[in-house]
Amino acid sequence: MDIQHTFTQVSPHCYMLSPHPATDRPLLGLIAGRGGALLVDAGNSSRHARLMLGEIAKRGLASPTFLMFTHWHWDHVFGAQALNLQTFAHRETRRILTVMAGLDWSDAALDLRVADGRETASCRDNIKAELPDRSGLVIRPPDISYDSGVELHLDGVSCQIVHVGGDHSPDESVVYVPEDKVVFLGDCLSKDYDHGPGRYTTAGLFPLLDRLLSFEVDLYFDSHTPLPIPRADLAAEAGVLKTIGRVVERLAPDRQAVLSALPGLLKTGLNQDHIEDVDAFFAGLRLPVVRSML
Repeated sequence: MDIQHTFTQVSPHCYMLSPHPATDRPLLGLIAGRGGALLVDAGNSSRHARLMLGEIAKRGLASPTFLMFTHWHWDHVFGAQALNLQTFAHRETRRILTVMAGLDWSDAALDLRVADGRETASCRDNIKAELPDRSGLVIRPPDISYDSGVELHLDGVSCQIVHVGGDHSPDESVVYVPEDKVVFLGDCLSKDYDHGPGRYTTAGLFPLLDRLLSFEVDLYFDSHTPLPIPRADLAAEAGVLKTIGRVVERLAPDRQAVLSALPGLLKTGLNQDHIEDVDAFFAGLRLPVVRSML
């Protein structure tokens, strides 16, 4: 399979390997200082991880000395078996990866987990496409886990790894690089897709948006978005999402009343993305509290 990526310097100390949707490869980040480098996520396979290492070596950058997982989803962690790096992640990420390390990853086992609701069909299909042969798959839990976060100093640049949670996965962490005014987001802005249709809750999303905007940041990097998100754009999107979430909570269960009220409240009018967000908040009201799938 021919998958093309772009490796880009995005700030004085930060670099990214672009995401690719063919097998759900996420963005991989690198923060490089004089005293080492932090790799943000391991990728969805050894091949993906080695591609990142090759791009780093090609440019003569500092080899990664540390690795952090933004969260437990397969596309962010399966590449770790190709990396001999000290690894950091939230304690819930460590718990789940320890469970995942003992699972059967054969086609039959994946199909069974989809049938009983413990895996999504899209994840199964992308795993099979990226890793047709999983006989040698090894899942590595992190070496070091934390509750609220940890800070790494790489001589000239610091990396603040911060647990932020959110609906997509409660263990989500981000990496804030204050010297460069950059944040690597992982998937924290995404909906929860592990429990049916995409789901948002005001309890999960609103504090997350406030936390992200509290950082002194110019650019945010989402794991499945090829272009950076400027601060002004995230602030504007946060305003839209908060408006939608509040209107859904106020007018639920009347979906049509929500759709009728929103055009007058949103400066941009109501578009298809907004309608999908409306349905995501309705899904959150139906299933407001969920446990991890593992």
